[in-house]
Amino acid sequence: MPGPTVTVRLSGPLAARLGSRRTVQLPAGATVEALIAEIADLAGGGVQARGLAAVAGGEFLARDARLADGQQVDVLVPVAGG
Repeated sequence: MPGPTVTVRLSGPLAARLGSRRTVQLPAGATVEALIAEIADLAGGGVQARGLAAVAGGEFLARDARLADGQQVDVLVPVAGG
């Protein structure tokens, strides 16, 4: 049984590597953790999954939250500044 297809919006260095939008097919029962790991893997080059965050509907998503088919998720890269 196929899992959810999720539309991911990316910015910063992730968008530079993967484009600003990407559709990702995940296994059944996939969580936010699986999505973030997939994006980090696709981006390669030292992108660390633990530093990424996922947002949907203006709310940060827990890593163990299950994803729904057709869901749109923003994957954010941490920003440092001063």
